[in-house]
Amino acid sequence: MERSTILKITLFILTVTFFSLIEVNAEAADKENCLMCHKYRQIGRIDEQGRKRSYYVNENIYSNTVHRNVPCRDCHTYINKLPHDPVTEEVNCANECHIKPPFSSENFSHKKIIDVYNKSVHGLKPNDSTELKKAKPYCKYCHQNPIYTKVDEERVASTSLLRCLNCHERQGVTMAYKHITHRLRNKTSRSPQEIVQLCSKNCHENVEQMKRFRVSEVSLEAVETYNSSIHGKSVSLGSQVSADCVSCHATNSIHDIYKKDESQSTVNLRNKANTCRQCHTNVNDRFVQIDVHSSHKKPIIHFIAFGLTFAFYGSVFGLIGLSIVETLGRKKDGIEWQIKKGTSWRGVVRRKPKV
Repeated sequence: MERSTILKITLFILTVTFFSLIEVNAEAADKENCLMCHKYRQIGRIDEQGRKRSYYVNENIYSNTVHRNVPCRDCHTYINKLPHDPVTEEVNCANECHIKPPFSSENFSHKKIIDVYNKSVHGLKPNDSTELKKAKPYCKYCHQNPIYTKVDEERVASTSLLRCLNCHERQGVTMAYKHITHRLRNKTSRSPQEIVQLCSKNCHENVEQMKRFRVSEVSLEAVETYNSSIHGKSVSLGSQVSADCVSCHATNSIHDIYKKDESQSTVNLRNKANTCRQCHTNVNDRFVQIDVHSSHKKPIIHFIAFGLTFAFYGSVFGLIGLSIVETLGRKKDGIEWQIKKGTSWRGVVRRKPKV
């Protein structure tokens, strides 16, 4: 065998070995071996409406999501045999999981936050119509099992944390520390732009659907008036600190959104000052009377907006007109317009000065 052939074979073996060593191992909780079937990309079916339903689960991706340690049947509790029958029930996010978070002796559950959600305006009520129940956002509408971004252990540097490590295991205490500090710094993990889009699409931006549910005129214009407000314009330009929908309409519980007439609502007139103080200082009674969702249909707002628009465009076009008049005057006087040697006007004025 030639020497070049041996080198090629050796290089190929080393390359394959290298990539096999750096392959990311999936460690999703799969005690019942559900991925024995769901690991195949083509697994799925055509439902009654003719839509293709995919049941494929990418283990490498799932093992990096926030639910990576949750066994499948902690959510899909209705499955009691394998292979299972066709799924007809939705996942109940209030189920108790078979995992314990750091520093807790109880199994984890979303039940507390779901109880808050059920009391909110988005929660399902007994007298809701079937159409309204389908339109209201449930857990999976907003939460799509996001990828978990792991922070390096070395980046978690704190004297208080190091003291905790005298008793607690490093992995558990650092995970809890990172999660708690992240939540203290950020009310939500989504950007303001994502929150506005989430609240708008398919719901509050759908005026026809809102009309069927007989919401108020102010609610029908909520998206439009927010986008035209100083908050909306700041968020659309990329601001990460300007108020989005959740900033004003919810507390740190996020899910406690109520109608403004309800006493517990954050935008109720009695609670509005505290809500505004999250961002603004010197908030008084007159400040809270400013309507963020001011409709341009109101006569005063309409004329003020028209006046400011006229002043802006009048200034711009006035300056352009003045420049044109000046240019024509200089051309008439024999001054040539040239971009040369640092100036745009050259020549001698033919016009004689008046004595």
